[in-house]
Amino acid sequence: MKLKLSTFILLFCYDYVHSSFCYWNSGCPYKFLSSYTPYSTIRGDIRDSNIKIKGCEPINIWGIMRHSKNYPLKEFGKSIEEALTIRDLVISSYNSGNSSICSQDIQNLRNWKLNNIIIENANDLTSEGQEEMLEFGKRLQNAYPTLLNSLESHYSFRSTPDKKTESSAKSFAEGLKIENFDLETSKNNDDIVFPLHTCLRNKEEAEKNDNYVQVVKYRNSPEYLAAKDRLQRRLGIDYPFTNENIKTLYDLCRFGWSGLEIKISPWCALFTTDDLKVLEYIEDLRYYYGSGYGDSLNIKRGQIALTNLLDNFENAKRGVGKKIVTYFTDAAKINEVCSALHLYRDENPLTGSRRDPHRRWRSSILSAFSANLFAVLNRCTIKNEPDYNVVFYLNEEPLRSVCEYGVCSWQEFENKLTPFLNVTKDVC
Repeated sequence: MKLKLSTFILLFCYDYVHSSFCYWNSGCPYKFLSSYTPYSTIRGDIRDSNIKIKGCEPINIWGIMRHSKNYPLKEFGKSIEEALTIRDLVISSYNSGNSSICSQDIQNLRNWKLNNIIIENANDLTSEGQEEMLEFGKRLQNAYPTLLNSLESHYSFRSTPDKKTESSAKSFAEGLKIENFDLETSKNNDDIVFPLHTCLRNKEEAEKNDNYVQVVKYRNSPEYLAAKDRLQRRLGIDYPFTNENIKTLYDLCRFGWSGLEIKISPWCALFTTDDLKVLEYIEDLRYYYGSGYGDSLNIKRGQIALTNLLDNFENAKRGVGKKIVTYFTDAAKINEVCSALHLYRDENPLTGSRRDPHRRWRSSILSAFSANLFAVLNRCTIKNEPDYNVVFYLNEEPLRSVCEYGVCSWQEFENKLTPFLNVTKDVC
């Protein structure tokens, strides 16, 4: 009888906290974090993937790059204060047995500290961002050693007047072994490196844009509300979650990711994989309408940038210009240029009514940290006559969707980009 009683106690009176998901050892955590996705998550390797064509040699390279990983703006520091309050409540909830987050995730969250370097270097590159750009420069030179050797006066780099883009250009140039580096800084509303959002006149105009409308619609959808409720129940805290503080927690998750060191952020443990997919889609909607296919003006702005590519290669054919021309900008401009080339276009527009898990438009791929589009002009000899072709690369992988096998004849290249010359620059 005593044995039966003890068994009864063990079965029905033993109290424990069970977690169905532990982020710290999940093996394959969800890595697609929209425009904060580490470059190492989505890149190829130009050294392995560059297309070499018999009888041809590269004579010119044109590229446009997003800045690498950066520290957040100073304003983000204020949001962190509220996030730390939420963290304390989560830890308290766990201690009371009300949270489903597992022990190691709680410990990692408890050990997280706000590093002063985040505030002191606001909007500048992180050390990881500097290394990522440096290494990319090295890979590019390794892939095209003859063309990119001794570049001292044979390059043209331009960036937006922003610390993170300027630092990206400098690190990239260091990887290319350029000494006495000279960087051109663009003026406001430059047609090539500045995105369309500089055209918005005021807040009222922005709130009428689908960029705003579709996000609001999705935040009222059953899927988003379910994710919000799931977060509340998972953390086990009585706290008035708003869209703003959820975004702050998501940003802490994203900023804390390390692609090079392959370290995850303890803040990501607050979310399930489904939650992260929902939050990623909100960012996809922002970019789709703010700088992608959701507005025809975005495409026109991207086309204007690509006319510079056409002009640059035409000059190279005549033997004038620089060996490499590169522009350093932000995520929105990369989206505009990719949209102008019809990359990753969905048959149906993205909307706030429904998230398509199989959509092609993914900001995590198109505009991750250090996202880039490069084009290489090759000069060939066919029957003793000069000929030219162009190869496009997105994030160090050949763009086979642009032309067959990823190689555009000069005629194909010209046919694609010449119509853009008719686009007026006064798109605002």
